[in-house]
Amino acid sequence: MIEQPDVDSGVTFERLQDDRVSRSESVAHQVSEMITRQQLAPGSRLGRKSDLREQFGVAASTLNEAIRLLESRGLVETRPGPQGGIFVAQPSAHLRLSHLILDLDSNSLPVADGLEIRNALEIPLAAHAAIQADREGLALLERIVTRMGQLRDDPAEYLRQNWQLHEEIAKMSSNEMLRTIYISLLDTARQSLKHVAPDPQFHESWQENWALHRELVDAIASGSPGRARIAAERHAPYAERMSDTLN
Repeated sequence: MIEQPDVDSGVTFERLQDDRVSRSESVAHQVSEMITRQQLAPGSRLGRKSDLREQFGVAASTLNEAIRLLESRGLVETRPGPQGGIFVAQPSAHLRLSHLILDLDSNSLPVADGLEIRNALEIPLAAHAAIQADREGLALLERIVTRMGQLRDDPAEYLRQNWQLHEEIAKMSSNEMLRTIYISLLDTARQSLKHVAPDPQFHESWQENWALHRELVDAIASGSPGRARIAAERHAPYAERMSDTLN
């Protein structure tokens, strides 16, 4: 099957480009689902580009864009040569976090461990913030979480704002050691991060993730450490459920 572009004279170049990106995202989603459904191990060969073009019935440009998306998410890699093609990626330098694929440097395992520890510290920090937050600090949290609510289509910036929100919450704690450890773990993750890309389920899960952060900010603003702890506990299981190394 050969993919034919829309030749309607009223279709602009931008429309054609958007259509190609949409088809590419669809192909990327299908390949991702195939890897998951068939439980393909790292190193498994998916085929040559020509094989995948025929399988999905798309043009070369569409398939190339789909492969680029999959590579950015750490799901596939391209190998040259007669025995080359598209393979399930070796995932040692990638981390999955809340339906985001984090492309990390060689510190990927320490970052994964650090994020797990960070999650455990968020509950006491939220309680401290509920007690100690002032009007200026609460206004800052409100601005950040409102900004997060506008970033459904910008996953990388959503993650940056997410981490900034948690850093500002940590800064409200009077426990210097707890505060310092938490922010240090967050800085390690930031410094190791090279690229962020959403997985196919990000847009479906985004609203739930943002709502948990919205609830956390509201709980801190209430001044109730108990309510803040509950909100942080609701947030922590979500992070633990979604945060796992891809190996």
